[in-house]
Amino acid sequence: MVDIQNQNDTRQIPLEMVGIKNIALPLLVPTKSGKPQNVTGLVSFYTNLPHNSRGTHMSRFVEVLYRNRRNHLTFQQLKHIAGEAKKKLKAEKAYLEVSFTYLIEKKSPVSKKYSFLDYECKVASKVNSGDYEQRLTVNVPVLLLCPCSKAISKFNAHSQRATVTIEADFIGEFWIEDLIRLIEKEGSCEIYPLLKRADEKYVTERSYDNPKFVEDIVRDIALKLKKTASIQSFVVECESYESIHNHNAYAKFVSDSVKKGARNVNS
Repeated sequence: MVDIQNQNDTRQIPLEMVGIKNIALPLLVPTKSGKPQNVTGLVSFYTNLPHNSRGTHMSRFVEVLYRNRRNHLTFQQLKHIAGEAKKKLKAEKAYLEVSFTYLIEKKSPVSKKYSFLDYECKVASKVNSGDYEQRLTVNVPVLLLCPCSKAISKFNAHSQRATVTIEADFIGEFWIEDLIRLIEKEGSCEIYPLLKRADEKYVTERSYDNPKFVEDIVRDIALKLKKTASIQSFVVECESYESIHNHNAYAKFVSDSVKKGARNVNS
């Protein structure tokens, strides 16, 4: 059969990424407890394409993923998978992104009732000709109470749920649970999936005693991440879904190593 993908291309336009997006696979994610968590991952998988090649062989991405489907999703395993695709497709670079929902069992603060809270995560891996780079992205919900509202009001203060997004490049082992816990501690209060009346009282009073702007939580988290030896570079964002405005509040911090171009995997 004629291999159309291998035809020579004369347009002289190299492509940074070609491949497949959002293929669903069952995955096992390592946890700090030692018992892997079963998740459904959405995998996007790419290589670069030189200017003289008309197309890539899309089926080979699926073949590589399926062959490695029973392995745990670890940074080291991603390196192997991306490296295998790079070699099989004769590419200079390979990129692999896996998005998944990570569940953590949380206990309500007063009633001690257990339930699950979900966190959207993504692991990204990139293999070049001579190195390997990696990144973890985590979205964590928190509660924020406005310091300005508290200061000017006789009663109450407006509060709202916010999402903190961390993109961190790692040079050592670091558990997803630890990163989530670090973020949750910096909100006005944590988010709990199950609250009885005594828990609601705790959450309301806790957030009132710990008011924070989006600017505050981003700076507080940045200070903690700067002291984390296993994190090479990072970006912190917070978006607050304002309860008294028809717009959201937003803040972002980018570490110096990212600004200088030391960031690992491209978005």
